[in-house]
Amino acid sequence: MKKTCIFLLLALFVLPGKYAFSQVKSDNALSKLQIRSLIDTLRSTLKRHYIFPEQATRMDSYLKTKLLKGGYYKIPDPGKLARQLEKDINAIYYDPHMHIAYEPETPAPTALSPEELSKAQKEQLAVEKDNNFNLQKVEVLPGNVGYFLFNGFTPNVEEVKATMSGALTFLSNTKALIIDLRSNGGGSTANQFASYFFKEKTHLFDQVNSFSKDTISLYTDHLATNQLTLLMPMYILTSKNTASAAEAFTASMQALKRATVIGDTTLGASHATGFFAMSTDFIAKIPYARPISTSTFKDWEGIGVIPNLTVPASQALQRAQEAIYTDLKSKATSDNEKRFFQWAINTLKANEGIPGPNAQVLSRYSGTYAGGIRFYVENGNLLCKNPERGGNDTFTLKPVSESIFLLDENAQVEFVKDQTGNYSSINLLWKDGNISQKSKEAK
Repeated sequence: MKKTCIFLLLALFVLPGKYAFSQVKSDNALSKLQIRSLIDTLRSTLKRHYIFPEQATRMDSYLKTKLLKGGYYKIPDPGKLARQLEKDINAIYYDPHMHIAYEPETPAPTALSPEELSKAQKEQLAVEKDNNFNLQKVEVLPGNVGYFLFNGFTPNVEEVKATMSGALTFLSNTKALIIDLRSNGGGSTANQFASYFFKEKTHLFDQVNSFSKDTISLYTDHLATNQLTLLMPMYILTSKNTASAAEAFTASMQALKRATVIGDTTLGASHATGFFAMSTDFIAKIPYARPISTSTFKDWEGIGVIPNLTVPASQALQRAQEAIYTDLKSKATSDNEKRFFQWAINTLKANEGIPGPNAQVLSRYSGTYAGGIRFYVENGNLLCKNPERGGNDTFTLKPVSESIFLLDENAQVEFVKDQTGNYSSINLLWKDGNISQKSKEAK
């Protein structure tokens, strides 16, 4: 059976708030009857719901055999037993979304009454609001490039709309957009988020339940974004911590060629999960469905989303900016605009801390130039005193190349060689794309 769902998805996703599996310590030893009941419930739940039936059969067989041999009766401590069960299951087939926990104070959502569930949801909403729904930073970088740090998709879809729309409205006039998901472990608004980046209803991926055989097709819904659509080039930053719904969003945007992905390969935890009440105060988190890409017809479980440009996650933002500035420079229609984007590229290189020329080369730049601006070498660094700035501040120049340096937040300096091979003038390269020339004064 195939169903259509417009941007509201279940739980692909990370464990929220109070269901964070803290593995409560207990002094209450389990009886053999309680242990057998727990194992039997876990076995039947795996067989009914786990996404891979063949692996569920293997897990069931292992658990049954170890129970019959008395292996689990030797672990009456509830917390230790939960950890051992999770370890055993993952030894059969490793699944980063599979967890078993002893949580006597935290009933599984499936075991809550309507009143208890409503209370838990309100508590979770309060936590999400205190964290601004994981929308951590919105900024316009040099060159009118938008930056959005988004550390987790919230399950409170309706409540986050106003905050998300406000953040994206702020970025709606930028020339390119960077979405930073390097610390995003998932959530439940990934498809709503994707809706802001397409004009028309767009098929993102299908979610397939291996047992019920149901397929839910996930689409964007441009009508749900209050007519806010961002169509500028998009870059998504990833790391090994990018997981679950964040991977679904990334994979979909990449497959649809709506975004360029830069960073490290993601975690590879793509499966939707549910929480199931076991006997004797245990909770099992079990994957029950998987997403299928509309372009590759595969999911990314255990593989991750492979970036278009693979770099260490710590370098992803800089590499994205370099790619954006290079692209914008190639499309610039005036020399000033081209110089502006080259200035931005130079600044990134300088702040990367690349090695500069040696002291012997630097000494050739030393001297006083028109306006009294003076360059000199000290401890292997090229320094500058600029009376035109006022005061007696000394600036340490950062190398961009052998002859170009970052002077301060507004200017770069290029040392220019004359026909005799001496450096007799400089070009001050300003942030706005303008250039000032200054000749070296005679000694």
